[in-house]
Amino acid sequence: MFEDRIEIHNPGGLYGRITIDQLGKIQPDTRNPVLASALETLGITENRYSGIPTIRMEMEKYNLRQPEFLDERGSFIVKLYKESKNDYEDMSNDEETNNLIVFCKTPRTRKEVCDYLGLNSVTYAIQTYVNPLVEAGVIKLSIPDKPKSPKQLYYSVEREK
Repeated sequence: MFEDRIEIHNPGGLYGRITIDQLGKIQPDTRNPVLASALETLGITENRYSGIPTIRMEMEKYNLRQPEFLDERGSFIVKLYKESKNDYEDMSNDEETNNLIVFCKTPRTRKEVCDYLGLNSVTYAIQTYVNPLVEAGVIKLSIPDKPKSPKQLYYSVEREK
């Protein structure tokens, strides 16, 4: 436990072919299917792959920053932050965020942003990295009245001091 977050470390890392940006979107491989079935039959677990979407939904419901999932050196880590997702001051200290803002000085498509971030899921890239910056007023939409338009471009603007 930290002042600004809780971190949960699980030894073993992600199992199978799933990647971080696929979590909660596809059915993962099960490390021990016999044990998983037994725990589900006993009513101890659901085994419906709903945990991560539920976490994301609850964080959104309380206007909290989305969780951070990491797969590092044989350990799977989840970071749950207590700060508001609209807190730009905390985001502005993040080098990755600042680099994305600079990248978007030229208007960019969803795919360009996703490729720049090195992610496979365009939806995840936009929801996790771009939308908080849009909400903070740092990145603007080229077609603000149609945020889901396939022709949508994202561009950064100068912040007023």
